Amino acid sequence: MLVATGCEPDGEPSGDASAGPAGSLPAPPSPTVAGVSTPPPPVPSTSLDSTGVPTAEPTPAPGDAAPLSPPAPSSSAATNCHITEILAIDCGVWWGISPWLDRDRRLYEIEEAAGRRMDTVHTWHGIDQPNVPNERERALMARGRFIHANIEARRFTREGHPPVRYRTITAGAFDSSLNSQARAIAASDQPIFITFDHEADADKRYYTRGTPEEFVAAWRHIVDVYRRNDADNAIFVWNVTGYRGNFDRLPRLWPGNDYVDWLSWEAYNMTGCEYHPTWDEVHSFERAMAPMYEWVQTEGPNHGIDPDKPVMIAEMGTVPIPRDPQAARRWYTEIPEVLREYERVRAVQLWDGKTAPTCDFRVLEHPYIRDGYVEAGRAPSIVVPDGVREVIADTLEVAGAAG
Repeated sequence: MLVATGCEPDGEPSGDASAGPAGSLPAPPSPTVAGVSTPPPPVPSTSLDSTGVPTAEPTPAPGDAAPLSPPAPSSSAATNCHITEILAIDCGVWWGISPWLDRDRRLYEIEEAAGRRMDTVHTWHGIDQPNVPNERERALMARGRFIHANIEARRFTREGHPPVRYRTITAGAFDSSLNSQARAIAASDQPIFITFDHEADADKRYYTRGTPEEFVAAWRHIVDVYRRNDADNAIFVWNVTGYRGNFDRLPRLWPGNDYVDWLSWEAYNMTGCEYHPTWDEVHSFERAMAPMYEWVQTEGPNHGIDPDKPVMIAEMGTVPIPRDPQAARRWYTEIPEVLREYERVRAVQLWDGKTAPTCDFRVLEHPYIRDGYVEAGRAPSIVVPDGVREVIADTLEVAGAAG
């Protein structure tokens, strides 16, 4: 168990591009009771397209060799940090991003605006791609970022990224690429978050690539292949939409506590988005995220789901809110305080994308949104103390030498 204590704080869109809310989502969830003492749920679904497939190492942005540092947490922040072997922390929140079209220049631009480096970068692969992590991801890892790689049940090596049936994965049709992925992840000696086929509960996927039971079998097969290759540094993240209308689907999609490390879902506000003409209210981050958190805490145990697992909000964001630009700013600035009430949430990732002219979740194009996002990411309760990273690096170095 990788545990650090006593760390002093130092100081694709609906066309399938790199995930994010898709255009064919169900109606927004109804309001939820505020003030629950446990974390969140999401609403939309997502996608990927060929323009978003990471293939080569990025050209470093000016100054990337000397990564930006977030503001140091105040001395009143937790001075004793506990980090588990699956990167669950109790001081700060891993703050990450899925950059627009999966481009690293976009990542660097957002980091420059935010005055900090992203903790995690969400990337996308097909089940048929053997190179995970690829050159680009290894470069990002070398510069101090963790990777959250989504392995889709699709063939990214073929035009149009055709879907793959779950049962073919379980039957071993992709074991060659899976074995290569696992060996490369093991050789990286770095923790890597792994999700298989995110949003399996979404209408566009549920029962389209196989039954829920076939999804579970494919998930377990992938985990077993990774484990046989000693990829013990792979951290498995079960990522569903978090849309309350899909809660009844989740029990059958649950792979089991032994096969999942983190629980994950999404939190979006789509007020005025043309794909959702009836979405005329603002859904705060808490309102979007909390229903699933509550479901996990109250109903999860009835279905064998451990409610104490750490939670990642794998995708989140808001569109510009019509007639009230400051509301979009507040949507982000409220996040740090909200997360104080939902202590299981230990990672949050922005989906920086655009699915339609009025469905634009990018943060740099809208001044109020940019300012709110920047403020949230620099909050002392969000920033992970530098000492935590040092402990992780030292522990991995010692483990590597011993192994």
